[in-house]
Amino acid sequence: MNAKKSTKKAYRVLMVTGIYPTEERPHAGTFIKSQADSLVEAGLEVEIIHPKPGPVLLRYATAAIQVFLKTRQGDFDIVHGHYGLWVLAGCMQWTTPIVASFLGDDLLGTPTGNGGFSKKSKLVIHISRWLCRRAKAVIVKSEEMRQATFMEKNIFVIPNGVDFALFRPGPRSDARTALGWKQDAFYVLFGNDPQIPRKNFALAQAAIKCLRARGISAELVVANGLPQTQVVQYINACNVPVVATDVGDVSEVIGHTKGCNVCPFEPEALATALEEAIRHTEPTTGRNDIRHLDRSVVAQQVIEVYESVLQGVGQGGSRGEEVYAKSVQGTHAGGEFAGTGRSSRLGRGDGPA
Repeated sequence: MNAKKSTKKAYRVLMVTGIYPTEERPHAGTFIKSQADSLVEAGLEVEIIHPKPGPVLLRYATAAIQVFLKTRQGDFDIVHGHYGLWVLAGCMQWTTPIVASFLGDDLLGTPTGNGGFSKKSKLVIHISRWLCRRAKAVIVKSEEMRQATFMEKNIFVIPNGVDFALFRPGPRSDARTALGWKQDAFYVLFGNDPQIPRKNFALAQAAIKCLRARGISAELVVANGLPQTQVVQYINACNVPVVATDVGDVSEVIGHTKGCNVCPFEPEALATALEEAIRHTEPTTGRNDIRHLDRSVVAQQVIEVYESVLQGVGQGGSRGEEVYAKSVQGTHAGGEFAGTGRSSRLGRGDGPA
């Protein structure tokens, strides 16, 4: 789907982020790069501030100084910060309106192993909520996050876009051959970092144990820290419907797609859904169901937010709901557990810490 160039002028956007793909970490912040690329395709000019690795405080200070120096001449129309504390760095200037994108645990917190929140996580939540009121507009990824802001105005729910040119169907047999997988085996793909408690790798392991108790020998494969092109191989190697626990906007994303399931946080329930996914032989309508999440479509929604800020609209409430309504039209596909053919995938898409 080609991007629709609707802007009358080439807005200049300065993006500030602590995560962005690099040669050393090609998987980091790929969704931010995808959004930046889609905005460029739509006719905008985008410059990225992504401080090189180093001490955290030094990185924040470096970003803040760069923002100040780059905006003091009024060369940018918008400063767009991604993630709470990087939004704070974007606020270190007074010439350019700031749009804040929150990504997940910056507003919802990062649970510890015992289900609570660390002092650092609580501090990030507090700062993020304060920043919501400093920004001219706020973008969040789900209704749950919107509610966590306690805002009624200048808030827009816009999920991350999908690069349909990159993520497209391909022969499962070829992908399995490239990965060295058996053609007739069952695989369950966990697409996140097992070390992050919120991703609930233990639940995935328990679900696999339940599957094996039913006589289904499935291998749990972790796909973490991979570039997007390699992730595509894993997805094609799986080629089954999506199974997910009910987090974020998952119910909205896959709730109406045949063959996909949203489950409670119970190993047996997940195992049942995974078994159905493994045995599902018909193609799903998932790709068509998430056409509204094509990154070119999402880019236009982000541009509308920019325009509302620059035109002084930003009246939140009705305006935010209008953009949100556009972003959730139709049905969707994606979530905690997913896969294809004789395998399945587990994972959850939250914002980075």
